Amino acid sequence: LVVANPANTNAYILKKYAPKMDKKAITCLTRLDHNRMVGQVAEKCGVPNTEVDGVIVWGNHSSTQYPDVNHGTVGGKPIREVVKDDAYLNGDFVSTVQKRGAAIIAARKLSSALSAASSVCDHIRNWVVGMEGKKFVSMGVVSD
Repeated sequence: LVVANPANTNAYILKKYAPKMDKKAITCLTRLDHNRMVGQVAEKCGVPNTEVDGVIVWGNHSSTQYPDVNHGTVGGKPIREVVKDDAYLNGDFVSTVQKRGAAIIAARKLSSALSAASSVCDHIRNWVVGMEGKKFVSMGVVSD
């Protein structure tokens, strides 16, 4: 599991310079952003995080990522149907998730290391034992 940013690039470098390593054994952390997405949706809808499923983080752990709610649900209903505010989901929501790490550092003058550590545990648990009833979790994996 590659955590250091830029995680996707560093995972690629690992794949390139460790050719004997099975490329399926290389992943990188996008779960921190995934967990932040879940939290933002849950807060907006006034539900526990466990009610949110199917969100996806596309891209790198950076401000260029795309937090995708288009397959997501809240309590089994489509997120867009529950939130009823596409302008928010396409604008402020995306921006907030993309910039959440920087906002935490600016507010605390410290990194969000504990959140990252928790996300590493979530990532490894789902990688090893499976999805635990979830439709999606976000994980950077090697593609062709």
